[in-house]
Amino acid sequence: MKLVLIKIVFFLSVVAFLQSCRSLKNQPLVKLSDNYCAPAIRYTYDSTYIPQPNIHSVLNADTALVRQYSQHDLLLANAIGVLPLLRDLLNLERSAQPVAQLEILGKRQQILNRIQLASIQISGLAAELDCEGERADQIATYLDQRDTRRIRQLTIMSVVLGAATTVATALIHADNANKVVGVGGGVISAGFGGLAAFSSNRSVSFRHEHNLLADIWYQSKQSSVYPPMVWYVLNEKLFSNVGEHAISYNIRQRWRDYALNGASAEQQELYFGKGGNYQADDLHNRANMLNQLQSSVRSINQDLQSLVLSLAR
Repeated sequence: MKLVLIKIVFFLSVVAFLQSCRSLKNQPLVKLSDNYCAPAIRYTYDSTYIPQPNIHSVLNADTALVRQYSQHDLLLANAIGVLPLLRDLLNLERSAQPVAQLEILGKRQQILNRIQLASIQISGLAAELDCEGERADQIATYLDQRDTRRIRQLTIMSVVLGAATTVATALIHADNANKVVGVGGGVISAGFGGLAAFSSNRSVSFRHEHNLLADIWYQSKQSSVYPPMVWYVLNEKLFSNVGEHAISYNIRQRWRDYALNGASAEQQELYFGKGGNYQADDLHNRANMLNQLQSSVRSINQDLQSLVLSLAR
């Protein structure tokens, strides 16, 4: 009877040990390379409406525009490529000829069309950022759920082994065997209880060839993944609230100070490269950065609203 009980406790210990080893393997569960969030086609932008780089010198020379519109509105007009149209509109509004009224309507319609296109570009980019954030969160939740199941299994094993050890020590009267079973079962039971307190190292191979975070982090001068209008606004200092640094720089600083505080070079390459093996915390981190960036992109609509109100006046 004593030998049978010792064998039972030993068997439970081996089963629990093997199960814990299996649950702690650091191998990617699945490989996710299908980036369904990226645009299905490559956009071509009209070079006529690309923002001019040295706009400040142009505005200093054109006092009529500066008197009519704020610097903020003129910078946004440059971003969406309608600065020449605003200049033409201003000249037409000074004209007394009847035909000018028809031309004014045409110019206004052209400007409004460009504003509408800019709004669509903002919405499209925000949708991709939202999709990427949801994609990362979805896989992170999948890993979290597996981790929860692992913790539950280890906890149950610890409880069962502890109960079996208690029963065995109560039935075994031999002092040496009682001590062996009691100490051994207690140590193993406590060990599995301790393992349940630690997060697993489960990971997934998560790819993002079209990485919207990279150009922000590396502070690229030009971007192949952002619309020129959006990239101009994100990198023009005067569009930020303080005006000391560009919006993209401020976003990067927030990532560095909060999301990536103490992150290694390998982790930075993971977030801003083509992808790799992500753990749940890394995926949640990536989703948070994408959501922050999405909010900044959506806020450009506030600038568009300011320009539309100026045109209405």
